[in-house]
Amino acid sequence: STPLWSYDTIGYDMRSVSISSDGEYIVAGAHDIYLFDKDDSDPIWTYDTSGDVRSVSISADGEYIAVGGDDNNVRMFEKDSSTPLWSYNTGGYDVYSVSISADGEYVTAGAQDQKVYLFDKDSSTPLWTYATGDSPKSVTISADGEYIIAGTDNNKILFFDKDSGTPFQIYSTLDDVY
Repeated sequence: STPLWSYDTIGYDMRSVSISSDGEYIVAGAHDIYLFDKDDSDPIWTYDTSGDVRSVSISADGEYIAVGGDDNNVRMFEKDSSTPLWSYNTGGYDVYSVSISADGEYVTAGAQDQKVYLFDKDSSTPLWTYATGDSPKSVTISADGEYIIAGTDNNKILFFDKDSGTPFQIYSTLDDVY
């Protein structure tokens, strides 16, 4: 129960953390993005965003990192560099949630513009977008990148196949899905 180490973000709330499957790398988001090796409290690198980070996700091997936040961007990083591979701006809308497939090949995002996005790791151009009718507050992608699930403010859970930007199933709930 004793922490191996800790890190102070000095005045900013830590909003999201993600750890690689082997436990070697940790990505954390506050106002900045931090990448850590499990054995060191000094970040490998940091990246200063112009808004609070809402969501981070790291691939199983720790090689790729997806980030979304209040600066209206989805960003893709490699673990070896604090310079984004690419960035996609949602046109002034917060990015609430991101998720990366285990192999890092696909990234999904949900934003305040009421859209779910799917990206290939090599391009900032979405493979597809889907207008949900309300903000998708939570997204996740399966380990193999084949399936995406989004939860929305309008009481819906949407199920997608990566090859189609149209849900193959929509489940209605009794309340918002965060």
